[in-house]
Amino acid sequence: MGIDNNKAGLISRLKTKLDRMLGRESAESLDIDFRPQKQVPAARRAFRVDVDNMHVICRTPRVKCRVLDISASGIGFASSKEFPVGTVLDAVLLWSGKPILKNIKLKIARRTPKVVGCEFTDLERSQDKVISKIVLAAQKRSIQKKHSGKHPDKTEEEIAREIEAQKKRGITPATGKKIKL
Repeated sequence: MGIDNNKAGLISRLKTKLDRMLGRESAESLDIDFRPQKQVPAARRAFRVDVDNMHVICRTPRVKCRVLDISASGIGFASSKEFPVGTVLDAVLLWSGKPILKNIKLKIARRTPKVVGCEFTDLERSQDKVISKIVLAAQKRSIQKKHSGKHPDKTEEEIAREIEAQKKRGITPATGKKIKL
């Protein structure tokens, strides 16, 4: 009860001060209602874009899921498998059937019956750069579609160029081996 009284007292002091600043009479007072925010963390911390033809392969449990959206901080994917919130998964991110990110760690942040929301954890700089390229390319494509009515699809080409550039710089090993799951 003491907390509610303090909030009410604070609100009345703010009303009085605002009335004085605006030169209002007490009869013309402005009603202010204070409602504290919920104690629930925000569902999203970064802008998300929808993606096509992207999958994530989780190593344990071994399952391949379709990615619905991606952002700089995480991904959302469709899954009928049960993933408990807080679990950290080792995964591989595929685009058009080709691995673009290996050994990424995903922490399950939220779960609905069909969608799993994950945060990226312990990303290497090269992995972060590839994810940023994906998000930026998808945003560009979305904006171009919106403004021109055309459907450009340069996203895969841009990501492939970035991966090749990283291989040339020696950031990621260039191997022709299949990914072991």
